[in-house]
Amino acid sequence: MANKKAAERQELTTKIVDISSSMRSIIGYMDDTNSWLSSVGESQEIFGKMMNDPKIESLIDNRKDRVQLMYGSITESGNNLIDNACREHLTFNLMYKLNTILLNAIPYGIALCEIIWEKKSGLYVPVDFIPIPRTAINFPRSGNYGVPYLSALNKPLDEPNKFIIHRNDKGDGNLWGTPALRSCYWPWKFKQLGFRFWIQAAERLGVPSILAIFETKNAADAEATAGKLTGMLREMKSGSSGAFANIKEIKVVDGAIKDFETIVKVCNEEISYGITAQSLMTSEAQYGTKSQGLLHAETYNFTTTHDAYLIQQSDQILYNYFVEVNFPGAAAPSYDIDSTDFADWEIIRDAIDRNIPVSLNALYDKVHLPRPENAADSFVKPSASSMYFGDRADSDNSDSFFLRTKSKQTVLK
Repeated sequence: MANKKAAERQELTTKIVDISSSMRSIIGYMDDTNSWLSSVGESQEIFGKMMNDPKIESLIDNRKDRVQLMYGSITESGNNLIDNACREHLTFNLMYKLNTILLNAIPYGIALCEIIWEKKSGLYVPVDFIPIPRTAINFPRSGNYGVPYLSALNKPLDEPNKFIIHRNDKGDGNLWGTPALRSCYWPWKFKQLGFRFWIQAAERLGVPSILAIFETKNAADAEATAGKLTGMLREMKSGSSGAFANIKEIKVVDGAIKDFETIVKVCNEEISYGITAQSLMTSEAQYGTKSQGLLHAETYNFTTTHDAYLIQQSDQILYNYFVEVNFPGAAAPSYDIDSTDFADWEIIRDAIDRNIPVSLNALYDKVHLPRPENAADSFVKPSASSMYFGDRADSDNSDSFFLRTKSKQTVLK
């Protein structure tokens, strides 16, 4: 009898739901990627659902933002008229608007837009960009290779100077590009199924069961008493109370749902690897060392440098169009995106203090120091005198003061 009761108690305290083993049974419900990637409409629907995942959306936005924050400049063509026109009309805000559309190729593989032109001061100037959904195009087997067609009109998007097509290209020649979301589909799907499984388990085990322990003399009496108590316990609701005869003990049995947090964490790490090629830079680091952090930062920089290289090529198309429309036959300036790391302010400050020449333009453009409007708007902190008397600086040593101030200004220029 004692062994039987011990066995019953052991059964009651055993973990009821073990996600780590039960989740294996639902892998069969996952979709094969080949079945939906071949359909643009279906893949777009799945990608849209994936972008609703806060982890995925934040990683994609971070990857886009890192490219948008990189410094863009032009290498002059040698024609002052053309170079000045590009600086005046192809502004930072215009390029930012264009790249906001084109960088959607990171998650989806391809991004397209139509350029809207207006005539200003005798020049045709791009003023806006209209995104073209990837579901609105196709690549027919016949026709110009690589040229997308507007599906509704069966019209090729090859009108001169009107369209920019940007791909997240991995060098495999895929006309649809390589969507970053594809590589993290499996962990996203697994996490979604994990949420669904957890909700079902919570619905079943969220309300604890009530167990009545009693003693009887024979099996028949035990069966009758158990049936009566079971009916009474089922009728009990939250906050109810009651008295039961011949009851030795009332126990509440909680269901144990373990390992759910671990599953979500592992899935999120795999999603980070799929989108950023590493995880430490985009997740909480508990045990990561400094060397690991540096390695992961370098890996992420390689990814965003590749993004910047591709977007630079598409941005150059806009410069080529602008020059071709307004200055036929002339060479366009080269548009460059500087994806290299810029020195920290402490390094720049030490270089200035050691009289190492530093570019003022770089400080204003890359460090974003406020550029003075004119000489009257310029402020330079007066340097302290090299001679001190007690707590008071030697204010009469004006020659030394102006000499050192002028020296620093000369170096900065």
